[in-house]
Amino acid sequence: MAKLLALSLCFCLLLLRVSSSAFRQQAEENVCQFQRLNALRPDNRIDSEGGFIETWNPKSQEFRCAGATLSRCTLRRNALRRPYYSNAPQQIFIQQGSGYFGLIFPGCPATFEEPNHRGSQRHQKVQRFKEGDLIAVPHGVAFWMYNDQDTDLVTLCFMHTDSFHNQLDYFPRKFNLAGKQEQEFLQYQHQHGGPRSQEFSPRDHHEGEGGNIFSGFTPEFLSHAFQVDREIVQNLRGENEREEQGPIVTVRGALRILSPEREEFDGRGMGNGIQETICTATVKKNLQGLTTEFSYNPQAGILRNVNDLRLPILNWLGLSAEYGKLYRNAMIVPHYNLNANSIIYGLNGRAHVQVVDCNGNRVFDEELQEGHVLVLPQNFAVAVRSQSENFEYVAFKTNSRPSMANLAGENSIVWNLPEEVVANSYGLPREQARQLKNNNPFKFLVPPQDSHMMIKTDVA
Repeated sequence: MAKLLALSLCFCLLLLRVSSSAFRQQAEENVCQFQRLNALRPDNRIDSEGGFIETWNPKSQEFRCAGATLSRCTLRRNALRRPYYSNAPQQIFIQQGSGYFGLIFPGCPATFEEPNHRGSQRHQKVQRFKEGDLIAVPHGVAFWMYNDQDTDLVTLCFMHTDSFHNQLDYFPRKFNLAGKQEQEFLQYQHQHGGPRSQEFSPRDHHEGEGGNIFSGFTPEFLSHAFQVDREIVQNLRGENEREEQGPIVTVRGALRILSPEREEFDGRGMGNGIQETICTATVKKNLQGLTTEFSYNPQAGILRNVNDLRLPILNWLGLSAEYGKLYRNAMIVPHYNLNANSIIYGLNGRAHVQVVDCNGNRVFDEELQEGHVLVLPQNFAVAVRSQSENFEYVAFKTNSRPSMANLAGENSIVWNLPEEVVANSYGLPREQARQLKNNNPFKFLVPPQDSHMMIKTDVA
């Protein structure tokens, strides 16, 4: 009887879990049914003492389809982005500037000793970054960054909320570890009546003020936990914060930190699988400075990517990124991502972009400009033609090893079809079918049509 009761209970729990999953899937099943895609701009800005953060609405149909969010952070000279962690893995691309960052991996030992006048202090390693770097930030890992240069530091933060690592709902959450500011996506939850938007509000703060993780604990708990007096606890809880400080603060003087440059594995930035433990993992790779290209044509442009082969930690996160530079009137042929959604951000210049869905409808046929974002769903076909001297972009992808299929050019789907299949499929004479298959000798990047030197140098 007891076994039968236990079996019945297990069956009920399984049925409840399946029903819950089915309900969640049903609620989202039409989220990628687009009549039209849009080039998106940030619609919210949070000003701070040392800079500002701009966010795109994570509840827009495009971002919900991709299961992702995007924000842009600008740090001025001597500005510190205070530590936080998130409920989903992130990729941070350095659009402009350089500085320092730190990741605090829970359970890993402090690996660097920093002497000062009060004795030696130990902490986990601090690393330097530069323009073009891609930084992989695992879920739940605390992250901070600092700008030590006169040039403003501009970063793009992509968060994959639909990752299996995220056990909460799809709403992005950044858990601040210092300060007294509302986390950057919370206003969308309030505005649109998101689930349980008020449930986790700190009890000691008025609505809208926001707080850090320590704000919700009582002073007695914190004093006991840290073995410090109440005055320090007040700062820990953000009670002495000035209203304008926000998530980015200005360091008076400069941030004094020591950080030896990390040596890349085997001299080429490739790990052998043995050194890459969680505590010693390489977390950054420069997208713009790679010595090998996914595709290159001296008259058309460059495509470079960072996947889990170049940055092994991305295999764990299930993410990757691509950098593209397209010269004036050059084109990226129609292609699609087999296994990933793609969030494309215009870094420089402008391009004419067309996107086509499964019904053959052109759901996007507009200009993509610097600072605009286009969400490209998996399998939707896209083609790009530069309208400026240089069009540059970065694309964040929701797979650690994304695959792309080109629809035109060498080794494309049409190129690989038998000639008779092409002729009969499109109702063409054999000669025209042969031209359709073979006239474009390039793979992804095609020079301008009026180019006088059609040199076959496109490689993949």
